[in-house]
Amino acid sequence: MSTRVGWTLMILGVTIVVFGSLGCASSTAEGDPWTTHYVGDPDQVWEAMHISLLELDYNIESENRDEGTIRAVRPGDAEGAKVMLSIDQMMVTNNVKVYIRVAAGAGEPAMSRDQQEKHTKDLLALVNGLLYK
Repeated sequence: MSTRVGWTLMILGVTIVVFGSLGCASSTAEGDPWTTHYVGDPDQVWEAMHISLLELDYNIESENRDEGTIRAVRPGDAEGAKVMLSIDQMMVTNNVKVYIRVAAGAGEPAMSRDQQEKHTKDLLALVNGLLYK
């Protein structure tokens, strides 16, 4: 009986360490997506994301509603370089998890983490405004 308890505790300990280290690695690696959660209708989140992208002058290059993916690009202008967003929306019933990756467009210098964060916050501010009226 005590051997069984020992094995169970060891397996539990290893599992905690593995999942803990994965969480740490994913939160610090450069280029990781920004993540946010919404509770509600996934279609409303999808629609709010589209409206916000258009309001921020992004062109939707490709999308797949079944897979929950959007690729949008904002052309460069006098104020800034070309920006590319990759958005993945994962839905489990009424829990919607959204991942946003920001990168410089083709031929543009790499963006700093602060620049990436600014573009993400601009988008999410509009999405949140639409969803939480």
